Amino acid sequence: MHSLQKQFHDFIKTNDLVNKGEKILLAVSGGLDSMVMAELFRLSEIPFAIAHCNYGLRGDESDGDEAFVMSWAEKHHVNCFLKAIDLGDGSIQLAARNARYQWFNELCVEHGFNKIATAHHLNDSLETALINLSRGTGVNGISGISVSNNQVIRPLLFATKSELNDYAMDINLEWREDSSNSKTDYDRNHIRHDIVPQLMKLNPSLHSTFKLTSERLNHAKNIISRRVDEIVSNYLTDSGNGWQLALSWIESTSDELILSEILVPYGVNYITAKEIFEARSISGKHFPTQDWLVTIDRGRIFIERVDIGEDIDMELPNLGDYALGNAKLVVEEVSPINVEFGDLNIGHFDMDAIEFPLRVRRWEKGDRFQPLGMKGEKKVSDFLIDEKVPLSVKKSVLVVESAGEIIWVVGKRISENYKIKSNTSEALKLTFLNA
Repeated sequence: MHSLQKQFHDFIKTNDLVNKGEKILLAVSGGLDSMVMAELFRLSEIPFAIAHCNYGLRGDESDGDEAFVMSWAEKHHVNCFLKAIDLGDGSIQLAARNARYQWFNELCVEHGFNKIATAHHLNDSLETALINLSRGTGVNGISGISVSNNQVIRPLLFATKSELNDYAMDINLEWREDSSNSKTDYDRNHIRHDIVPQLMKLNPSLHSTFKLTSERLNHAKNIISRRVDEIVSNYLTDSGNGWQLALSWIESTSDELILSEILVPYGVNYITAKEIFEARSISGKHFPTQDWLVTIDRGRIFIERVDIGEDIDMELPNLGDYALGNAKLVVEEVSPINVEFGDLNIGHFDMDAIEFPLRVRRWEKGDRFQPLGMKGEKKVSDFLIDEKVPLSVKKSVLVVESAGEIIWVVGKRISENYKIKSNTSEALKLTFLNA
């Protein structure tokens, strides 16, 4: 067994990237990195398939990449998914990333893949850390690329580009060169071709020392995360009109960092968190964010959501976009295979169970529904209490009805009675967008 293969297996095992029985979808461009990843998976016992996006940005070169990937898959009897994607106008890099991950997620739902593997390596992680450092960042940003993030795993982060290249040469692996990688018109390519070589003159072992630094920073992230969880559990409580955070746990200036991490979910950036920390003894001091108002009062921080405005009660006669005061509700029909779960501001429903017109309104006393995953109905008021929704937020919660029955407590939970089932042919997608 080649030494890189052993490191690959050890890295996956140490970081619990793949569990027994899981199927992995590999994002394969045809370049060196992704072809090495595909070969390492092929030589492992891990079930996998590959997916390739053709954006058509490099004409015949893009088509050549697609043909190369498909040929490799056919040669090794690996299932291969191909998709041509038109990126349209705007930021090409961002559009490409969003488009491919949307497609990858669709493939996971349709074919039962558990995780998506990308071929990011140690050089990529260093470049990301440098980009974040140049723009301003915290511990998360300067530690580089995470080994895993939700459904996405990065099993090559242990290796440098040079090590991947050596492995490919040792086994006579073929790959495609992307001509755009040599350009310096993107920030990442500028750092890769101009900045990193200069830093390596100062430290020829830059990548190996960064690897150790990244490990230490990730340990620091875990320590900070545990401390934040401890403070939130013991000092953040429902105030009856929002949330309140007692500040008696603060002992030194280093706790400023912990406070900033606690306030992130409420739209507070690090600069504002510093101001709050410095003003923590000044009662009545206010710090507004886009959706929240943070107020200091007698050794506590009160956090209240800003009300979305006027009362709402309207019919939705059909598919389309509907203005709800300063917010918007998008009603559309989608295929069940395109459904992605996780965003609470998006609800998916079995279209056959829906009757138009829909109705969207504020919840009222006496409202009942059957929350997803529960047996029997529950009062909306009790559900919101169980969900620990502050009183200042409760009054703004909306519900959507179909034929007089609540199908969705917006941003919280859909109804069990209207969920997508295995035999659902069409799905209704409702997306709530704040202004």
